[in-house]
Amino acid sequence: MKNKLRRLSLPMLLVCVSLLCGGFWDVCYGAPKRNKVLPINVAGIELEVELATTFEEQILGLMYRDKLEKNGGMLFVFPKEKVLSFWMKDTRIPLSIAFIKEDGRIIQIESMKPYSLDTHVSKEKAKYALEMNEGWFKMHNVGEGDTVKIPLTMYEKGPD
Repeated sequence: MKNKLRRLSLPMLLVCVSLLCGGFWDVCYGAPKRNKVLPINVAGIELEVELATTFEEQILGLMYRDKLEKNGGMLFVFPKEKVLSFWMKDTRIPLSIAFIKEDGRIIQIESMKPYSLDTHVSKEKAKYALEMNEGWFKMHNVGEGDTVKIPLTMYEKGPD
């Protein structure tokens, strides 16, 4: 019986590892893939940012990246407003995050340190989170109360 379990354990382990890495195959081997891109407007500033709309994209976020373009960023899109929580595990670059209501109003901006396990939680429910290079919002005089225009139609789905 023990031998049967051992013979079954290895294939089961391989299946589990392949499923776990399946959506992250490139990342598991050090080559992060680029997500779909969407033009947005942050307080009058036109940008093109990567989208994270699926659970897998949101879990991965900007982890394993060595740099982010000067005006590059990632917009996390959730199906409805909820309290959002982010951390920087395996994220190599310092980032700033803006939590954004469904109407596009920025409600909170925080700085996040590389590799930190500190959680950054929205102070109220938000539908979007925008990660940019550390200090980007301050450098462009973007603050709480400013508006982000997000032309989402086909990207409105995501995890609950």
